[in-house]
Amino acid sequence: MKRITLNLIAFSLFASPIFADRIPVEGWYKSLGGKRGDSWLDSGMRRHFIDFKATADVTLYGEGFGFKAKVQSDWALSMLDKVMNGSIVAKHIWTSQNDSNSKFVGHSKCDLTSGSATCVMWFKGFGEFDGKIMELTFNEKDAAETEEDDNPNLYMLEGIVMNEAKGE
Repeated sequence: MKRITLNLIAFSLFASPIFADRIPVEGWYKSLGGKRGDSWLDSGMRRHFIDFKATADVTLYGEGFGFKAKVQSDWALSMLDKVMNGSIVAKHIWTSQNDSNSKFVGHSKCDLTSGSATCVMWFKGFGEFDGKIMELTFNEKDAAETEEDDNPNLYMLEGIVMNEAKGE
């Protein structure tokens, strides 16, 4: 029995740094609006934006991890039909509200169905978060919308923050 107990204690001491490298996080992405530039229609009547910049607030939290940020996004590729089905690929800069040198920079791929978005997001950390990466899913919360559609969209974020992989 002593041997099993000692093995469990040893395993927990050596394994805890491994587990600490992957921090589950969750939070909220609150869209504050955007500036649409010119757009055009393709042969399938899908709208493409030449320039679309969006702003948002983000709050993320997990065990030993907290992050509040201002978001600037630039839609790199968008294809949306008249009922808001389509996809968006965007570049993001999430700048910490506590330190402008600490940020996550990355990109996302979003699929829209009748205007409701589901996204996968990938980020690299800088400043305080140097050496960290973040992978998130982004799902729209339909309850945030009103009939007048005057509220900013609210999105639930879930994912992990971990150390950047070491490779070639």
